[in-house]
Amino acid sequence: MAGTATWAIEASPRVHELLKHLHTASASQEKSLSQVWFYLKTIIGFYIRKAAWPKAADDHMRHKFVSLEQDKCQFMYLLARSLGAKNIIKAGTSFGVSTIYLALAVGQNARDARVMGMRATGKVVATEKEATKAAKTMDYWMQAGDEVEPWIEMREGDLRETLQVTEGMPEHVDMLLLDRNLDSDGAAGHPERSAATVQGSYDPGG
Repeated sequence: MAGTATWAIEASPRVHELLKHLHTASASQEKSLSQVWFYLKTIIGFYIRKAAWPKAADDHMRHKFVSLEQDKCQFMYLLARSLGAKNIIKAGTSFGVSTIYLALAVGQNARDARVMGMRATGKVVATEKEATKAAKTMDYWMQAGDEVEPWIEMREGDLRETLQVTEGMPEHVDMLLLDRNLDSDGAAGHPERSAATVQGSYDPGG
């Protein structure tokens, strides 16, 4: 799917090259012996000993991409485009790879709406707990340029707090993407990840 879907992603050569670089770096990390061993220990601890996500794991994962695979990112882009999604929440952006795809879709959906004579704005509200990751992520978005960066709002900190801030939050959310499990600190609590989508009004207290 990845080879075919790449041609369906509307982006400049610069953005395509950046995404290729980020996916390659992420895949290299995921396939490394140390990372495979880390996942194996964590899964055994979770299923056999019912162990919670250890704090030491946060240190291990602090510099890891933990990004969706390329075909999943492409699927989310195509889904966002087909829905005409203009307001998306990405809960836990890590190094922002999948968020680049979402920002591309939001910007293009807003552009298409304007062509049809509608007033349209939009953005991806992205959260990240780790300050070092947030800084590096915003650097990647800056490298992506005007196709991506203007369409993202980064909210750094515990998502249970940052998403409670209603200022700047759209009233209607077209899509929500989040990790499958979050621990008590609002961080990813399990190496298995999934993406979910919703449509509806945003209610920070609900």
